[in-house]
Parts: sequence; C-alpha cells; structure tokens
Amino acid sequence: MSQAASGMLLGGAFALYAYSLLLTAVARALILFYVTPVWSTVLEVVVWKRRFTGGRAAALALGLSGLLVMLVNKAGAPFPGNVGDTMAIVAGIMWAFGTMKVRVDSDVGILQHVFSFFLYGGAFALCLAVIPLGTTNVQHSWERLVPMVPWLMLLALVFLVPVMCALIWGSQRIDPGRLGIILQLEAVVGIVSAALLTNEPFGIAEIVGTVMVVGAGSIDVLCNRA
Repeated sequence: MSQAASGMLLGGAFALYAYSLLLTAVARALILFYVTPVWSTVLEVVVWKRRFTGGRAAALALGLSGLLVMLVNKAGAPFPGNVGDTMAIVAGIMWAFGTMKVRVDSDVGILQHVFSFFLYGGAFALCLAVIPLGTTNVQHSWERLVPMVPWLMLLALVFLVPVMCALIWGSQRIDPGRLGIILQLEAVVGIVSAALLTNEPFGIAEIVGTVMVVGAGSIDVLCNRA
C-alpha cells in the first residue's frame, strides 16, 4: 500500500520532530529539521537523475546559510548535541523520503494519505511516549492527558487535518527539494513566535537569517520553473 509507506514516513517524521521540541532547544529542533531540502535534493539527483541547477544550488546555499546564522546565534554549534537534535535531523530525512513517496504516488487520494499520516504518526508517537529515552526533560502524565483529549481532537479536525490536506496536495505537485525550501519559512515563523511568546531575543542575526531564508525560497521558485 503506497499510502501506508508515505504515512509511516511522514507520520513518523512529524512525531520525531514534535518530540524533539521537548528534548532540545526550539530553535535547534526547527532549524535542524529544516535541513530537509538538502536530503530532498540529493534524492532527486540520485533517484530521479534530476539536474542540479545553479538556481537550486544558490537557493540551498542561501537558505542553509540563513538557518546557520540563526542557529549559531541562538543555540551554539549546529551539530547534534543530544537525542533531541538527532531526532530532528532524522525527522528531516524521513520527511524528505515521505514527500518523494507522495510525489511518486500522485494517483493516491489526498484523504488516503492524510488518514495514513495520522494512523501511523499516532502509532509512532505512542511508541516514543512509552520508550525510555534516558532523559528527565519529558515527564509523561496520562492523568493530565485525558482531559485534553477533546481539545486535541478539535485541534486536529479544525487545524491539523486541513493543513495536512494542503501539504499533501502541494507534495503531489511540487518536487520535494522545492517544497522543503519553501517550508523553511516555518522555521522563521517558529523562531519569531518563540521570540514573541517566550521573550527569546530576535536581533540582527535573526533578521539577516530570515531575509536569507525568504530569499532562498524566492530564488528556487523563480529560477526553477520546471
């Protein structure tokens, strides 16, 4: 089943990414996950034999440089320093494979992909919740979870399902590398949100990094219309 494979990859990636936010700094999780355009572009070149254009190279260089500027300024060296960092990187790799699978299986319905995403992603998240990771940063409380279930269901139906439908729709029409570059904007939004909601600093480095990431998306879209 094609949608099962994509569901396991995308759902597993999302679960790992979400869990990494609990185990490392938010900025690190965001930025290490959004290295995914590199893995996506490598897959396109190796598997699909796509030409590595100058425009794509410039977009990757600019986007990754922008993320690096923000990462080093906020959280130190960009190398995995804990299990959360590793989860974010693995999640990015899985997301790249998952979006490629969706692109290949464009004949599979959007709702089928979304159902598989939630089914296998939920199973993956449950496994992460019960596996001891040797850290005290995350304390599970099933008693606290039960009252939140109705709100989580409402959030899923009102927000997550429409967002995933849109992502799958885009994944079926846009190559994984380009999609990843465009989605890097989420890292910018996440860092800005963290600055506004948690009083984390947002200075010159963040502004420069934001401009570079936005510029990377613009370059890729304008220079690679194929």
